[in-house]
Amino acid sequence: MNRFWICALLTVCCLAPPLRADQPNKETKSFQVPYRLTNFNHVMVRAKLNGKGPFNFIVDTGAPALFVATEPAKKAGVEPDKKGWGTFDRFEIEGGVVLEKAKGRVENPFQLEGMNGMGLAGMELHGMIGYTILARYRIEFDFTRSKMTWTPLDNEPPSPESLPGGRAGMDGLDAMGAIMKWLGSMLGAKADPELLPRPFLGVELAQDDQGVTVKSVLDMGPGGKGGLKPGDRITEFQGRTVRDLDDVQRYLGRLRPGQTAKLTVERGGQSRELSVKAGEGL
Repeated sequence: MNRFWICALLTVCCLAPPLRADQPNKETKSFQVPYRLTNFNHVMVRAKLNGKGPFNFIVDTGAPALFVATEPAKKAGVEPDKKGWGTFDRFEIEGGVVLEKAKGRVENPFQLEGMNGMGLAGMELHGMIGYTILARYRIEFDFTRSKMTWTPLDNEPPSPESLPGGRAGMDGLDAMGAIMKWLGSMLGAKADPELLPRPFLGVELAQDDQGVTVKSVLDMGPGGKGGLKPGDRITEFQGRTVRDLDDVQRYLGRLRPGQTAKLTVERGGQSRELSVKAGEGL
């Protein structure tokens, strides 16, 4: 009998398919990455380089690697090597995605030069996140929401340094970017250079059929200091009705760090009004 069960167990183990590289482990934590669409519907996220920033990056599946403009790289204290590559000790994308020792190309791509020169994006762009970063995650888009879902994969893309480092064929494109930049200055068009940290409450929220509930509160965070507690159901934000998580994100996005938000919550069957001073996020 014991031999039978041992054989059965071995059979089950042998039949179990291995986890593919493109399949996230069930215990892997996913990240909710806020994004904006530029005027031409490019997906833009914010990121810090070695703690400096935030900077605006385009999520570009056509880019072979991470590209960082020279000025942000300089602010991050990164000097490119002779081939134009630099290593960023910490590349932090808003929403919790963090990469250590991220290698990127330090230059001003003609796409950014042109778009910034003409003010086409509606904001100043500082780089592009390409294949060697994106291939590490399963990324889910839902353009009815304000966030993407990034789930780490067991996938290690090739080193970006293995990409061709030559500049053959790029001179004409770079010249086009310079012309667009010059034309933009003549027309008075420019990108918005304002980079402001996002406000945050320091709470984790959940949504159900009844609305939005506080799931957890960060110790000594803005929400905790303002009196928010797990289980509170947020019904109003700055006098506006809260129906879902997007409402909270939208109303919060209109604040600046340091400004006070008036919240109405339901707790224990009673309605309470709280004042929460927004903290400074990424």
